[in-house]
Amino acid sequence: MHILTKILVVLVALLACAIAPLAAVSSTNQFVFKQKAEDATATLKAKEAEMGVANDAYNASVAALQAKVAGMESQLRAATMERDKETQMRADKERDLERVRIEIADLKGQVGAFSANDTLQTKLIDAMRQDIEGARTQYLAAEKARVELQDSLARMQGDLDSETAAKRQLQEQLQKVSEDKERAMADVQRYAALHGSAAPRAGATADAGLPVVADRSLSATLVDVKREPDATLAEINAGSRDGVKEGWVMTIADGSNFIGNLRIVQVDVNRAVGVVELEDASGRGEVKSGQRAIARKGE
Repeated sequence: MHILTKILVVLVALLACAIAPLAAVSSTNQFVFKQKAEDATATLKAKEAEMGVANDAYNASVAALQAKVAGMESQLRAATMERDKETQMRADKERDLERVRIEIADLKGQVGAFSANDTLQTKLIDAMRQDIEGARTQYLAAEKARVELQDSLARMQGDLDSETAAKRQLQEQLQKVSEDKERAMADVQRYAALHGSAAPRAGATADAGLPVVADRSLSATLVDVKREPDATLAEINAGSRDGVKEGWVMTIADGSNFIGNLRIVQVDVNRAVGVVELEDASGRGEVKSGQRAIARKGE
């Protein structure tokens, strides 16, 4: 064999040994990049599923709230009309009472003129007493009806305010889900721009990560709040013996003001710890001890 042929064979062998590790590294990188793209796609699907569920819940809640608000507005209008009628009746009774007073004054004058007739005087006095008692009874009944109507109006107004606050909370939760979806889509686009899109794996499913629906209504108090770099944790004075379960999403409120949500992640016998979500310290105020954590059955 010629010397040049031998040298060429040696060079080819050396090149084959150098290219083999490069091919292995390239294959490994392609698999890692493809796996990352698949994970980002799965995250996007999970967010889309969560968005769909949130939209359905929001639409159903808004429809129910709108129907309830319409019914309460109708009741409020009816109660207002009834109050106006009672006010008019009260004014009429007061005019009748004033007229009776005038008639009493006239009757007293007549009694003085006919004081000689004892029988007539007695009958006139009895008639006046009956008229006065009847007018007084009607006036008291009208006043009682007016007070009851005002109490009913105040209760309906309070219910309307509560429903409005619940609607605002649903809108804020929907906005949070939309923001999460947009972030997931941005991650997928970045992976696709760097490594190309990857088709989803056959049989792959997305974990929606939906919260656990509360099977009872419960109100607890925040006893401790810990702020860490990546999350804010809050502890409540209710646990498994009260029915609290991991995955519950409770509403944090300060009086009638919505502060944020508490997603339960750890439950003890009489204590539970959750992650604070939707907190807006500069707007609604920060989460702190003493505030209420509320769970509503079916939510």
